Amino acid sequence: RVSQDANAFKIFRGAFTTTLTADGVALCGNHALLNGAFYSNNLYDITGATTVLSSVSLNAAITSLAVQPDQTGVVLGQQPQVLLVPPALIKLALELSDSALAGDVSTNAINVFRSAYGYRVYSTPYISAATGGSDTAWFLVARNHGVKRIVRQGIETFLRPWGYSNNRTYLYQANFREEVVAVDYVGVVGAKGSATA
Repeated sequence: RVSQDANAFKIFRGAFTTTLTADGVALCGNHALLNGAFYSNNLYDITGATTVLSSVSLNAAITSLAVQPDQTGVVLGQQPQVLLVPPALIKLALELSDSALAGDVSTNAINVFRSAYGYRVYSTPYISAATGGSDTAWFLVARNHGVKRIVRQGIETFLRPWGYSNNRTYLYQANFREEVVAVDYVGVVGAKGSATA
């Protein structure tokens, strides 16, 4: 299952570089729409400001997701379902999302992210720097996103009994066949978590 998870999250490890959508552009990149316009779902391109995870950048990502057009230019009104972060950002993500009061201001304002949007915070080590990703990048993913998992064969296990070996040892095997593809950029907003592009 570790291999399965590491394979699945390679989509997000390469979201700004090697994970290409059907239009040949990185998943979180500047996409040419069919009407001739361009749309970028890279938060830095949208705001031109820091994309470090904060209440300001999270709000910008939520707004961007809501007005995100599909390839024909139609705004879909997407709502966030998952805030995906590496382990280095889980504490901050939970403080921003689950605290009763806003975590990064001193005004005791209510935390609007807690109840209004209903998304969940997920963290995985398979998008972190330790596995070839980034400890600062984060993603906001809508329910109807364009990242698809194609399962050709689910996890299948087999135990060969000791009676079928020459040295009386058991052999346990497990395998799976699946691939993950980014069919479309729709439903994903990515942020490198830095002050620059």
